[in-house]
Amino acid sequence: MFPVVHRSPNELQAALILEELVRHGVTDLCLAPGSRSAPLVFAADAHPHLRLHHHFDERGLGFLALGLSKAQQRPVALLTTSGSAVANLYPAVIEAAQSAVPLILLTADRPPRLHDCGANQAINQIDIFAGYPTHSIYLPPPDAGFSPASLLHQLAPALAAQHAFGGVVQINCMFDEPLYPSGAALDFSAALTPLGGWLSEPTPWPAPVGQSTTPLPTRAEWESFCTAPGVVVAGRLDDNQQAQAVAHLARALGWPLLGDIQSQLRSEPDSLKHSDLLLCQHQAQSTLAPLRQLLMFGDRLVSKRLQQWLDSHPWEQFWLVHPGDSPRAPGRNQHRFFASTALPWCQALPPPNAPANGLRATLADLDTRIAEGLAQHFHSTLPDAPLSEPSLAHRLCRLLPDAHQLFAGNSLSIRLLDQLSGPLPADLKVLANRGASGIDGLLATAAGAACAHPGGTTLLIGDTSLLYDLNSLALLRGELALVVVVLNNDGGAIFNTLPIEDSALRERHFRCPHRMQFEQACAQFAVAYRRVDRLTPFEQEYRAALARTTPTLIEISCDGEETAAQLRRLTTPDTLTHFQ
Repeated sequence: MFPVVHRSPNELQAALILEELVRHGVTDLCLAPGSRSAPLVFAADAHPHLRLHHHFDERGLGFLALGLSKAQQRPVALLTTSGSAVANLYPAVIEAAQSAVPLILLTADRPPRLHDCGANQAINQIDIFAGYPTHSIYLPPPDAGFSPASLLHQLAPALAAQHAFGGVVQINCMFDEPLYPSGAALDFSAALTPLGGWLSEPTPWPAPVGQSTTPLPTRAEWESFCTAPGVVVAGRLDDNQQAQAVAHLARALGWPLLGDIQSQLRSEPDSLKHSDLLLCQHQAQSTLAPLRQLLMFGDRLVSKRLQQWLDSHPWEQFWLVHPGDSPRAPGRNQHRFFASTALPWCQALPPPNAPANGLRATLADLDTRIAEGLAQHFHSTLPDAPLSEPSLAHRLCRLLPDAHQLFAGNSLSIRLLDQLSGPLPADLKVLANRGASGIDGLLATAAGAACAHPGGTTLLIGDTSLLYDLNSLALLRGELALVVVVLNNDGGAIFNTLPIEDSALRERHFRCPHRMQFEQACAQFAVAYRRVDRLTPFEQEYRAALARTTPTLIEISCDGEETAAQLRRLTTPDTLTHFQ
């Protein structure tokens, strides 16, 4: 039963908002300290069904919430005070919006009388996140006559739409004094009476609901689509159920299946594991040339080579399936867009009547030869030889345990995993921040994901990315099964792979060497630290870290120039011949 007694309109409004969020599936709230947000803090602390997470840095706080939401696949709320604290959420808001991750921003604000007059910590928070939120709700300071029913009526459509499509909802709450509980309790029964059954039932306030059918092709369109040779490509998929539905459909079609590292398909026997390297082989290029149909699920491909092939190939039909209200195809060459997750779309289609062809077997054989060649290439590296970034990424994927979670850092880390992973454990979940693909907030996002995953999490991250989010080492405390593997190549070594001829200019303006290691930073934040530069010690330290229930950071010093040279060798056309 929702209480009818509160000590102020501020307290009542905050309690109503938190209760409605919980009814929409929110179980976790991330908050940073602040005074203007106090009514919401007290309401959150009093709610029995909310877990509270804290961070002093609002930028990291946003990414912490993002990681929790990614791992749980449900909305997470975060709470800040007014002013620049709100602005610091912007990078996480962009990432969540670009990847349709459900976040609910509770941004405290000063009342109108304190705006445009030089009052402390008062900024214009209207449209502060531009068009990235799907809904922005601006609540005036509640007074004795404010309407709880009107409040819930404003929240309902925004939260219902988020349930369907994900994305960011901002609820901007202006609060005037008193911000802290004081004075006698007030009876708000009269104001709450219009809520009727909401007061006693655990269901959310009703919202207008449109027709929620899965968009599908007609039977004739589907049968026609299946008759020409084609390929299935999977970008980011959220879970194994989605992945298995895609794999089953590709198998029924008899089409090859190319799975991105984020597709959760690297465990599927029929999925091609090395699409980026595959496209370097002339035999693969000639085998793929006759394909006329493209069926793509998800978005945000890591491989530039694969994306360029999708953009330039002369498809007769390119069908794109992913949740969201607009297509995400960088080449803008899709012919049909179906706003749906993979599972219901695949299940609703009749069994395809596709002609048999040998493309699938030919490409599978090539993919196997690439895997064998990579194994030979990395096996030739002696166990006591210095670790390279490619050899570390290749070996790490073979050490990942079952029921684990892998968070792929951006820049070089995720590209190495996408190229070199090979088969992964069937119940491994792969996460990444590929909405905007920034290097900010990666440690905080991984920490949030680890909070929600008791099976343990490994983060593979570069040194520059870690420096960018050093404050979030403060999140690595307590019972958090997180192993952070840092590839320290002394700056942005990914720029060594780009066509910049002037090496001195590249060093000064792109790589920006920092000459730093992370031992002292870990000591400051009381994080267990290990440093290795050989394969055997890495395996020993990584297995030991997996056995702990507390965080560990393992730093590997790598030669960026050697990494670039090794990647050039691996992606040379017909590299397979070098592996024999």
